[in-house]
This record gives sequence, structure tokens and C-alpha cells, in this order.
Amino acid sequence: MASKTSPAAPFPSSGAFAAHISEQVDLLGPYYRNYVPQLPRLKIVPLAIVLVTLWHSWLAALILLVCGPVIPLFMALIGMRAQAASAGQQEELTRLSGVLLDRIKGLETLELFGALERTRNDVAEAGERFRKGTMSVLKIAFLSSTVLELFSALGIAFLAVFIGFTLLGDLSVGTWGQPLGYSAGLFVLLLAPEFFAPLRAYAAAYHDRAAGLAAQEKLAGLLQRNRAEGPSRCGKVNRNPSEAPAAPAIHVKDLKLELAGTLVFENFNLDIAPGETVFLTGRSGSGKTSLLDCLLGFHVPRSGIVQINGSAPSQLGRSLLQNVSWLDQAPRLFHGSLKSNLLMGAVDTQSVTDADLWRALQLAGAKALVERLPQGLSTQLGEDGFGLSVGEIRRVALARAAMRKDAGLFLADEPTAALDRETAGLVIRGLETLAAGRTTIIATHDPAVLALPGRVVELEKQDVRAVGEEVS
Repeated sequence: MASKTSPAAPFPSSGAFAAHISEQVDLLGPYYRNYVPQLPRLKIVPLAIVLVTLWHSWLAALILLVCGPVIPLFMALIGMRAQAASAGQQEELTRLSGVLLDRIKGLETLELFGALERTRNDVAEAGERFRKGTMSVLKIAFLSSTVLELFSALGIAFLAVFIGFTLLGDLSVGTWGQPLGYSAGLFVLLLAPEFFAPLRAYAAAYHDRAAGLAAQEKLAGLLQRNRAEGPSRCGKVNRNPSEAPAAPAIHVKDLKLELAGTLVFENFNLDIAPGETVFLTGRSGSGKTSLLDCLLGFHVPRSGIVQINGSAPSQLGRSLLQNVSWLDQAPRLFHGSLKSNLLMGAVDTQSVTDADLWRALQLAGAKALVERLPQGLSTQLGEDGFGLSVGEIRRVALARAAMRKDAGLFLADEPTAALDRETAGLVIRGLETLAAGRTTIIATHDPAVLALPGRVVELEKQDVRAVGEEVS
């Protein structure tokens, strides 16, 4: 299945993601197991009991009708507050998980800089906020139970008083002509607790409802970030799309792109020949990353044409992504061996040899780095490449991009950002090698990258200039 999320999109922290998957998914179980089955019972049983009671006494049925709906009314009012409190508590749990994992991952660094005491205070404050939030949710849960017990007790008490005075002969109203007999009165009185039983069960499961709905909202937000924006409207539909060949041609005409209500491009035009290298430059927010995402089909333009070899990105689908080699400004390395991280860049991992991995590392200027590691390719990395510096992570990511040998399209987003001159030089040499024979688009501010052979496109001016002119 092809990815539906831009590689430049931010990932949630592992602690937050773990809280989503473990805690919030678990909350859906009680919601569907305890709360949802109560809804049919709540609709049918009280109505049936009211109809049976009405056969014997209209006043007894009226008492039930008055006391019964009051309970759901107050429960709904309390429930709105309960759901908001539960959502806030789950958000606090997500933040707490992220704080704990972040501090554990950086424990060695914190100890070196003498920041352990401040870290303990941060964790203690996060724990205290979580404790207060938990108590707030419990207070609302106990309040809902109190409301239910109060009104159900009042309802049964009113009914018992009415039946008692009727049997004593002090009341002669509330029946259909004949006085209420002992058997009928006892029968109606015994039905009263059963009338409130579904309401009690509903109230007992109401906390599960609040937690379940809040969990659904959080999980829906998590899924929404990984959901496709829908079929692309850019370009003409290719009825028989084929896999994009190496070094594709790119055609952008009259592109209009809006993201979150902000206009990014309007009437933007760009043509890139097969095998050409193009540098996208401009201030932050000028749309460099957005244009790369649009070429990959992750953004849907309002109007205009975006085509790769005459087909819209959405029509190429998986074949397009398999033909792309990507390097991000904040590449992610995952927990596992360095070798397994490199293999993520290869399409056919079965045919990859260690010699292929070393050639990719040599191209990225990372061969000496890996040779210095205690276990070489088998060295275990922490999450986000923990254990490597920013520059080392960038070089390993460049080597991973080089593992996509058959990719005809090479995209890089600020590949030398935040690197020292020596490390940036190694990355630049790797970029130049990877760009050979490929259609290459590099978004960058770095003058050293812009000095490479190719064409520079200034997005702010939507202007194209020759290499060697001054970048404003």
C-alpha cells in the first residue's frame, strides 16, 4: 500500500503514539462493551414498564414519566462536562508519556549537563497535573452517580407514598375508576426499581461513554493526519498509467495551491527536463516543501496542472513513490540496527548485499563513520537515530536514499541545514553523485548547494535565473 502521508510531515512522539495505541484504544473496549448495549435496553424497558403501569394507574405512570426523563436530562448536562474533562485528561496522559520518554532518551545528556534536578521537577509537575486531572474526572463520575440515585430514590418514594395512601383509603384518584387493589399496588411498586434499572446501568456506563468518545476523537485526529486528501485534481487522467521511467519530465502549469486557508502558489509554472537538476530557493514559508509534496501527490491543488511524464501524481500512485529517492532536512532513523535502517531505502531487500550498503555509505561520506562504530552495520541505533549526531544522521539518511538505485527522481529538502561546513561538504558531494542521471529537485538556502550545476528557481519571485547569479 502506498504511503498517504508526506515524508516531510511531522511524526508524533513515541510516547504520545504509545499512549494513543495502548491507553486510548483500550478505552474503546468498555465503551462498546458496557455503554453501547445499554442504549436499546434504555429505549425499550422503561417504555414497556410505563405502559404496564398505565394499565393499572395513570398517576403512577405519570410519576415514572416525570422522574424518569429528568435523569437523562441531568446526565446529559453532566456528560458534556465529563467528556471535556476526559478528553483533557487523555491529552494530559499523552503529554506525560511524551515527557517521560523524551527525558529517558536524553538521560545521559541531562546528567552530563547537570540538569537531572530540573528534569525531576518537570516530571513531578507533569505527574501532579495528571493526578489533578484524574481527580476532576472522578468527581464528575461520582456526581453523575449521585444525580441518578437521588432521582431514582425520589421516584420510587413518590410511587410508594401514592400506593400506600391509596391502599389506606386516603386517596381515590389516579386509577381508571376502581381503587387500586393490593395485588395491583404491589405489582406496580415492584416494577418501579426495574424502571430505573436501565437508567442505573446507563449511568454506570456513562463514564465509559465519556472516555470512549474522547478516545475516538483523539484517535480520529491521529488517523486524519495519515489520511489521503482525496483524488488529485491536477493534471489529466491517464487511463492506462504505466510506471514512471527513470529521469522523468515534470510539467507544472498555472498551479494554484492553498493550505489551511493560506495561498501558497498562484499561477505558478515550472518545466523540468528529464535528468535536469533544479534548486528551489526562497525564504521559509515560500512553498519549497509544499511544491515537493504536490509533486508526490500529497497536496491537492485548487487548480492547474501537475504532471510527471504526462500523468498526474495520483495516477502514477505507488509506481511514482517507488521511483523517488528522498532526503529530508530532519530525516528519521528508527530503533534497530544501522543495516535495517539502510535497507528501508531499498525496494528489493533480498538482493541487497553488504557491499551495496558500503557503497551507499561511501557515496554519502559515512563509510568511515560506520567503520568507527563498535559493531559496524550491526550497531543498534536508538529511536530518531539516538546515539548519532545531527550530521551523522543526515549522512546515514543520504546513504539510505542512495539505496534506491533505480529511482529516476531525486528530491531533497534542505539537505545541509544545521550542518557544519565539513559535514555539509560531504553531503553536497553525495548530492552531486546522486543527482547524476536523475531528475533532481533540491530545496535549499545554502549557497554551497546552489553552486552545484543546475537551474535555480526563486519561489518568492516565481522566477528562474541562471547559475552563478547572486541569490537575494
